[in-house]
Amino acid sequence: MTTTFIELTEEAFDEQFRTLPNHLNPTAPWDQGDAQGCLFETYGEEYEFIKSHDQSRVWTLVDNNDGTMNIISGLRWINRLGYLITQKPWPAGATVEVSFETKPDEEESP
Repeated sequence: MTTTFIELTEEAFDEQFRTLPNHLNPTAPWDQGDAQGCLFETYGEEYEFIKSHDQSRVWTLVDNNDGTMNIISGLRWINRLGYLITQKPWPAGATVEVSFETKPDEEESP
């Protein structure tokens, strides 16, 4: 089976898939502008919820070990920081990766 690789910007990911808020943790990180975080933990009740959810809508926030992060479609273990759930599934037969334009701790220049 051939897998299609799709790379998206953070903006394109937000527009196409829309993350769902973490209803289990009112102080979850990854606020999408509505003051409710969307990132789910990698253990406990939040992880159990992720495992029971439609896996075609689960994404993993990954640390790339170089100061950058990506979001990758699917439930991943290696370098995982947390999980996201989206309103829409990623395309069947595809691996989708979301690249960030800057490192998380970099300030944008005026």
